[in-house]
Amino acid sequence: MKQPEYKCTEKLWKPIVRPPRHNYRLKDMGNEIFMVQDTVVKRIDFEIVNSRGLTLQCSLFEPVRMQDKPHPCMIYLHGNSSSRVESLTILEYLLPQNISVCGIDLSGSGQSQGEYISLGFYESRDVNDLYNYLRSNKPFITQIGLWGRSMGSVTAIIAASLNSNFKMLVCDSPFSNLTHLCQELASNTYSIPGCCFNCFWCFVKSKIRKEAKFNIDDLNIIQIIQTLSTDVAIVFLSAKGDTLIREKHPKLLSERFRGIKELIQFEGTHNSKRPVEVMKGTVQFIVAQMEKHDQHTCLKDTKISLNGKDQIPITDVGVPLLYSERPYISKTEK
Repeated sequence: MKQPEYKCTEKLWKPIVRPPRHNYRLKDMGNEIFMVQDTVVKRIDFEIVNSRGLTLQCSLFEPVRMQDKPHPCMIYLHGNSSSRVESLTILEYLLPQNISVCGIDLSGSGQSQGEYISLGFYESRDVNDLYNYLRSNKPFITQIGLWGRSMGSVTAIIAASLNSNFKMLVCDSPFSNLTHLCQELASNTYSIPGCCFNCFWCFVKSKIRKEAKFNIDDLNIIQIIQTLSTDVAIVFLSAKGDTLIREKHPKLLSERFRGIKELIQFEGTHNSKRPVEVMKGTVQFIVAQMEKHDQHTCLKDTKISLNGKDQIPITDVGVPLLYSERPYISKTEK
């Protein structure tokens, strides 16, 4: 991932809204048809145009056996300096449970259009545009949840505050307040005292508002999460060794959230692969909550069948297995 070159004054603000863009090829998304355990999966790539007129790249992963049956979907929201390729990390856990996964390159990221990212402000609007697309074009998808990591987890919280139809969220390493996070990073990484930070931050906020067209003060997630309905369910994931978004951020959000919740803490760092037991526990929570909200969803394991009669032996399906050992992408996320 090539580091962008910044002019002198740009170094103060531009890395926040224009981090390195993840460049990848479509083949990095894997095969269009593949297997996860006993589940044959088809990937469909598509584009949407968001409310700002930007074209966004998306990929829907659906169990073939569920394409004409009611089933839920989780939209995966990547971190900054990342892309929809990151959605591959959750496929092996959700698809066998008859839950589709939709990955998206949020505006300003991956192969989607957009000059800047906004750490959740505009990305949350992208999510609502994707929701509307799925509702219009995928009639068999019932409820839609959100699974976000880092910037994506904050995007999920903001999106749920804008659209009450999002009842199930997974928030992996969310920050509670962007200003506080940047102040922590300035103090811990660069030993910048508070008085100097305030002057520096006023300049940063002004430049970002002018160039990227959003107000950093609006990313006060600790306030936003308190506006969510009590029937929303959230799993908060927090790595104990995360030195970028420290444990106190997801913990504080969990404490302030009034809905159904679970906080899962585990050994690891911001970008380390999540432990299998954490992923399985998260999916169990998702399934339990989705079953409460939807009587028509087929979330239990079903057999692959041909014409409703003959079982297809897994070894005879003739599609490649999912390669699941994919690390998280970014090394410099916020």
